[in-house]
Amino acid sequence: MLDRLTVERLEAVSEGGAIVVALSGGGDSLALLHLLKEALGAARLRAVVVDHALRAGAADDARAAHGFARDAGVEAEIVTLRWPAGPSRAQSAARAARYAALCERARALGARAIAAGHTRDDQAETVLLRAERGSGWRGLAGMAPLAPAPVWPEGRGLWLARPLLAARREALRAFLRQRGLRWIEDPANANPDFARVRARQALAELEQGGLDPMRFAALAERIAPHARALDAAAFALIGAAAAFETDAIVINRARWRASVPVLQRALSVLLAAAGGAARAPAPDALVAELQLDKAFTLAGALLRPGRGGVRIVRDPGALTGRADGAAPPPPLALAPGTEAVWDNRLALTVMEPGWSLVTENGAPRLARGADRLGVPHVSHSWLLKARVQHLLGRTGGGENA
Repeated sequence: MLDRLTVERLEAVSEGGAIVVALSGGGDSLALLHLLKEALGAARLRAVVVDHALRAGAADDARAAHGFARDAGVEAEIVTLRWPAGPSRAQSAARAARYAALCERARALGARAIAAGHTRDDQAETVLLRAERGSGWRGLAGMAPLAPAPVWPEGRGLWLARPLLAARREALRAFLRQRGLRWIEDPANANPDFARVRARQALAELEQGGLDPMRFAALAERIAPHARALDAAAFALIGAAAAFETDAIVINRARWRASVPVLQRALSVLLAAAGGAARAPAPDALVAELQLDKAFTLAGALLRPGRGGVRIVRDPGALTGRADGAAPPPPLALAPGTEAVWDNRLALTVMEPGWSLVTENGAPRLARGADRLGVPHVSHSWLLKARVQHLLGRTGGGENA
């Protein structure tokens, strides 16, 4: 049931190190744990159980999942999410927090890859949900078998593998039953308040009406190669036409030549990188073609045309505060020897205690208490190029060259 090619690629990106298995204790993730154990051996795996702490009984389920891993001979740990007052606890927020926690543990374990138990049923649900939300065709490519981790900056340099993306959910449960293994049924999977549960129910109704719900997964499989080709073309265009200058990106207009979809995809990731955005925006064709005669802002970035090129930087208003009440970024506390990322764009590490990063006149400044001092022992790197690589599936490192 494991996809052999995905497992081979998982082994390649893990570079012989540990592989983190995202284990909830449900049937999909537990089957993944046992199948990977059979394929790669228990010693290669580290199970990480994320307790979302959002419902009664969540801690008990996390302990049970931890026990499942222990029974399989796989080292495991539980990470409990903390929810300070105020932030949303919607499924999207829980998903982002879960992946951030998995990435943090992967980094601490020296792992470069995380394996998740998404199935072909999950793929069909994802495509249906994205179609209902009016996604463009790239969104209908669904989930990839191997992709950069879906959070930034926590996922920088890390991969997410889905070796079960071709397997059906019921087949995995049959596999567990044959081995006498029990799993956890999350009550949230029956709660119609959640969009994914409603999508699952809609697919079941379609199946009862004679439509194979896996047609949605098949659609993703047909579109995915075109999405990969588009990203490859956008990456090549950026390599030919864009230069990374510390906290800015400069596009050479004379070299900015490609089809409109490639121009749009390339510009979208450049905007996300320069603007520190969580998602890549979708610029219209005229913007993507750089038909610009004056500066303007989009998705947190400022595009400023000049002689022969367009310079893309962070929107200054987002860093200095706005008349409408939008506040500048709060000070970022810096722990000695621990990397911190400011505004999704700048990674830095100080070696002395007591420092923080503040924003002054739209730029980051080191501060200690109320006094501005000289630069301490500090290393830093701008992450604009790394962000572009991440969005286009070229994870491998890199600060700005």
